[in-house]
Amino acid sequence: MPTTTDITSRAGRAGKVVLGAGVVVAVLLGVLVVARPTTVSTGPDQVALHYSDGAFTPRRFQDCVSSSSRTWDGPGDKHYAYPSSQRNYVFGEMGDREPVTFVSKDGIEMSVDGVAAFLLNTDCETLRKFHDLIGNRYAAYMDSADGNGSAGWLSMLSVYISRPLETAIDRASQNYTYTELYTDPNVKAQWEQDVLEQMPDLVGRQIDGDEEFFTNFAITLQKPVPPESVKAALVAQQEAVARAKAKEAEAAAQVKAAQAQVEVERAEAAKIAERIKVLGRDGYLKQYAIDKGLNPYQPTTSGLITGP
Repeated sequence: MPTTTDITSRAGRAGKVVLGAGVVVAVLLGVLVVARPTTVSTGPDQVALHYSDGAFTPRRFQDCVSSSSRTWDGPGDKHYAYPSSQRNYVFGEMGDREPVTFVSKDGIEMSVDGVAAFLLNTDCETLRKFHDLIGNRYAAYMDSADGNGSAGWLSMLSVYISRPLETAIDRASQNYTYTELYTDPNVKAQWEQDVLEQMPDLVGRQIDGDEEFFTNFAITLQKPVPPESVKAALVAQQEAVARAKAKEAEAAAQVKAAQAQVEVERAEAAKIAERIKVLGRDGYLKQYAIDKGLNPYQPTTSGLITGP
């Protein structure tokens, strides 16, 4: 018959077995969690970069993931999505930043709303360099598959797009007065083109090396606005010019009317002269009186008999 000591010893060994099995199960579960593969699913306007980053692998670039794709990669690997479609950087009310202010050729401070459109260069090697140099530093990669950018994306654009845009607008504005920019649509269109032509070079200066991380720029600028006091003065000036032009037009119309009247009177005088030639002076006067309803043949006393 087993003694109490034997029973206790057996129970201890069984407990150790159970404990050991539990530890093994826990370790296996931990390994499964750690070893679980990673996945990425890109949208139709996204691409992604794949980096190895597991517990036993160095962090190293692996490959690019094209748009509208789903891939499964090693445990611990990282994926960074970036936009492959046109991006818009809006400046102005409800935009990505406040309006851009600048100074015109004649020293008037103005502000303008608008949109700077561009493409991120998603060539695989170029995008990898962008991520390593810029995107990873600002966490500028997309944080979802719905096409929305991250806070880091906007932070990055405030340096690499916003500052060059300010410089381009300020430089282009030195060629035009505020009245030209505010009132002349042809000048405004040329000013917009001047800004666009400067953007690639100014953006490139922000980047180390010769890589073109941003391409296909397009600029749309709204009508620039001067301060309210200047705008009021300009409106008053325009109203005064309009009134002066109206007076000039009225005076010109009066001159033309007077000239027309003179021509009418000249024609009438020529007509009278011709009638006098035909009827004689007395005949014309008699005919004139008749035409006016008068009787040119008034009675006289020369025909009366006055003698006894």
